[in-house]
Amino acid sequence: MASLAKMAFGAIAGTAMMATPLATATAEDAANSNAQVTQVAATAAVTPQVQFVNAMDRTENDARILAAAASTDKVAIVVWGGNRAIQQEAFFAARDLAGAGIPTAFVLAPDGNGIEADAYLEIYAASTPRRDGTIANNGAERIRQVTRDGGLAAYREAFPTQVAQLSLN
Repeated sequence: MASLAKMAFGAIAGTAMMATPLATATAEDAANSNAQVTQVAATAAVTPQVQFVNAMDRTENDARILAAAASTDKVAIVVWGGNRAIQQEAFFAARDLAGAGIPTAFVLAPDGNGIEADAYLEIYAASTPRRDGTIANNGAERIRQVTRDGGLAAYREAFPTQVAQLSLN
């Protein structure tokens, strides 16, 4: 009885498989699919990742040292305090820079004033602070653009040779 059930299931499953698009796929479709997977893998391998440095539980001086160390050969976006929305927008700016081919670090530093509704942002490049400013929660929609622009300017300033190799606007 068990073998009869297996045969019946096999016949039904075989018929269903023949009706699916997989059964009608050609060798050309398989080659195109493999080419797309290879292309996606190659693109993912080329895009640099954002280096994350958590200095929230460190002293302010330690955070500065870590930011300078992280930025020796890249741009480091340092967020001093703030809430999650502010920090996330700054991180999105870091990802945008990395996606453009700019090596980038993101440093979460301790909150200097204890006010969650604002943050102090700094941009380091070549171990030197290049840009800074305070942003409040009511300006969160501007953080990404302003930070990305500041990071790009700091990278151009600190690493002009590497900028020539990138295709930036």
